[in-house]
Amino acid sequence: MNTINPKISVIVPVYNTAQYLPRCLDSILNQDFEAYEVICVNDGSSDNSIEILREYENKSSKIKVINQANSGVATTRNTALKHAKGEYLAFLDSDDFVRENYLSRLYDAAIDTRSDIVICNFYRYYEQINLAKPVLYKFRRGVFDKHEILKGLIPDNLIHSYLWNKLWKREIFENYSTFPNMKFEDFAVMSQLMYKADKIAVINDALYYYRIRKTSIVRSISLQTQNDYMKAYALIRLFLQESGEYNKFKRHFFYLSLKVYIVMLAVILMLFKEHPSLKLLAQNIYSTKMFIRACREDNFLMTQEEILNYNVLSSSVKVPILNRKLNTKTPK
Repeated sequence: MNTINPKISVIVPVYNTAQYLPRCLDSILNQDFEAYEVICVNDGSSDNSIEILREYENKSSKIKVINQANSGVATTRNTALKHAKGEYLAFLDSDDFVRENYLSRLYDAAIDTRSDIVICNFYRYYEQINLAKPVLYKFRRGVFDKHEILKGLIPDNLIHSYLWNKLWKREIFENYSTFPNMKFEDFAVMSQLMYKADKIAVINDALYYYRIRKTSIVRSISLQTQNDYMKAYALIRLFLQESGEYNKFKRHFFYLSLKVYIVMLAVILMLFKEHPSLKLLAQNIYSTKMFIRACREDNFLMTQEEILNYNVLSSSVKVPILNRKLNTKTPK
């Protein structure tokens, strides 16, 4: 099996997923496609993930393990990108798994349609009841240009902002090889990545199993995680501003803004249980509303540095409310 010049590099960030790693790695090694490598980056796991990774590295020449101090999933992916040799890239979360034709089906579609990106359907796998439920795209199958895809991607509805159910031409990442160091980093950069593609194929096949874990819901409502969600939303707006495409996708960004506002209202109500202050509740609702309003301005004012340094939600009523234009000094 030749992995010196692999067609596909499979990137697997790993952090404390020892109980899921064997199934994940076995699903990769059982592919009916030959020319691929697997780059596993252990992000300072405190369980025995690194021991499992070393065991699989000794078992298969396809697997390369990189060990680093804990730095977050964004940095982990950036590390893997530096070592990837494949013509195409595939991303796989270490608690998920794939069908045996995951790589071959995506690769064949990319070659047949000469597409830079191929998107497949996936399953939500509920581990507690061992149920795999297919999630089918409402976006029709076929080959599209980036503008058609962005209409479904920006509202995060017809096409989801996940890295892992897609095959990427490596060139897409050549001039954009750094994920922002935050949660929702894939959501933040997905529009930019898609914008770099000439052709994008959508296929009907459900090939990826996304594991729904009990702890996922708990993590998703933390204060920092939800602030990162708002930052990712603002980074999408910044991309539309800098690319000169905002007017073309203004309606689609409005749908995203509506979704973000509804999600954040639900989150703020859940956070109220941890910080039961009506004043804080009102502040967070108002701050979210003003942030979204500012992102919808035709003349968007925030820089990337300001976005990454700003927190919309707070656990303290002492944090000042941001102004409508977001052109004052950002609060700490």
